[in-house]
Amino acid sequence: SLWSKIACNRFTCTAKNCEFYNDCAFFKARKKITKADVIVANHDLILADLSTGNTVLPDVDESIYIFDEAHHLNHKALSHFSLSTGTEFIKTSLRQTQGVSEQVCKLTQSDAPDNNIKAVDDYLSDLTELLKGLTFDEEIHLFDQGVVEVPIQAICQNLITSIGSTHTQFEHLKESWSDYLKIKMVEKTIADPLNNVLGECEQHLSSILLLLSSFLQADETGQAPHSRWIEKTTAANKKTNYILNSAQIDISNNLDQLIWSKVAGAVLTSATLSSLGSFNRLNQQLGLVKTDNQYLRLPSPFSFDKVDFIVANFKNNPTQVYEHTQEVAAQLLKRIDNNKGSLVLFASNKQMQMVADLVEQKLGCDLFVQGEFSKKRILEKHKNLRKQNQGSVIFGLDSFAEGVDLKGDNLTHVVIVKLRFSVPNSPIEKTTQDYLQSQNRNPFMEISLPDASLRLIQACGRLIRTETDTGKITIFDNRLTTKFYGKQLLNALPGYNIVVE
Repeated sequence: SLWSKIACNRFTCTAKNCEFYNDCAFFKARKKITKADVIVANHDLILADLSTGNTVLPDVDESIYIFDEAHHLNHKALSHFSLSTGTEFIKTSLRQTQGVSEQVCKLTQSDAPDNNIKAVDDYLSDLTELLKGLTFDEEIHLFDQGVVEVPIQAICQNLITSIGSTHTQFEHLKESWSDYLKIKMVEKTIADPLNNVLGECEQHLSSILLLLSSFLQADETGQAPHSRWIEKTTAANKKTNYILNSAQIDISNNLDQLIWSKVAGAVLTSATLSSLGSFNRLNQQLGLVKTDNQYLRLPSPFSFDKVDFIVANFKNNPTQVYEHTQEVAAQLLKRIDNNKGSLVLFASNKQMQMVADLVEQKLGCDLFVQGEFSKKRILEKHKNLRKQNQGSVIFGLDSFAEGVDLKGDNLTHVVIVKLRFSVPNSPIEKTTQDYLQSQNRNPFMEISLPDASLRLIQACGRLIRTETDTGKITIFDNRLTTKFYGKQLLNALPGYNIVVE
């Protein structure tokens, strides 16, 4: 409720008409940008600007982009090119539009337009009845290959007609209000909040129409489909709220149109851009053409050959969850030096909590489990103990496998409990997997294996942070020795001394 009062975007900002325009941090920064040679932004800001017309940052064709941590770019872009709207959101947006229209018409002494609320409510009731009949797996119904059933499409078409008509009338109202303000003095305390809500309503109506249109869109033959799904939630008023979602599973064309085909130059950099020794996965995700670009893998200045990468002798495969968990706990108690700094990386929160319960009383040193404190606090406590030469062990998940910088004696042993193969959990991943299978392609070899290689290298990278760091890495996953892909994963690692027990 607070965020909506302080947030602003291109729809709700009144720019020079705002009384705070001259003091506005955003416009001050924008003026500075025009004089700058180098601008530091993040992936989100760049993608948001480019996908809404490149109005904030300098023209893309006059810029050289340097994307650091570029292995995150695909994931960020996927979220930028997705749409969603809820049945309750449609209802409240139309009522908000009706309310602000009536306020404007009262001030301008004109007739308020009809916002088709009754018709839209009826269509939404019909839609809700249809959606009740769908099968939901963990509150999600995923349309096969993104194809929405015809009866649902028919209602979406009716909604587009009604809401589209409201949107057109609303735009006329907004224009006439703007003209009215040029000839009549309206107090800022009245005009500013009204302008803000008018912008918000326009944004809401546009986003609803975009989503509904996507549900009617037929994907081009031979092109990757959209992922379309319905999520069932409970709204604040205890009513069932159905959220309609649509997302592209392949954003390579978008990135090509917005960036690669226009930009003066681009550099993509990261410690883990290649996977399984090649840049193929990166090219595929970001729509880069191998022959158009230059690629460089630089050797590390670190002495990796002095680091033992130990593939532990494990009886149980990680797929035997209960047995593997018991064995992990027993092996950790044997292998962890309770006078040193260790990091144990898990792929599942449930397994992490179970192992923590099994070892906590027996470790002989402090144990910090992700979730007990913030990441920053855990790292601080760990470093303080190491300063006093006391042992400390951190149990963490994905966020500790990346961006953790524990130099020197702070960390001398990294334990990886199992390889992190991405299970297609999200609707986008499931649609991608189904699409590849429909093309007689292998999702495991194209997605899961390269991504697992990237994650393994990333996790190992927590150990050696400077030229003088030493230590060892131990992995509790016997698939590295029993499965056909084990050799590929081991070969893709930096030059560690690989020890198979």
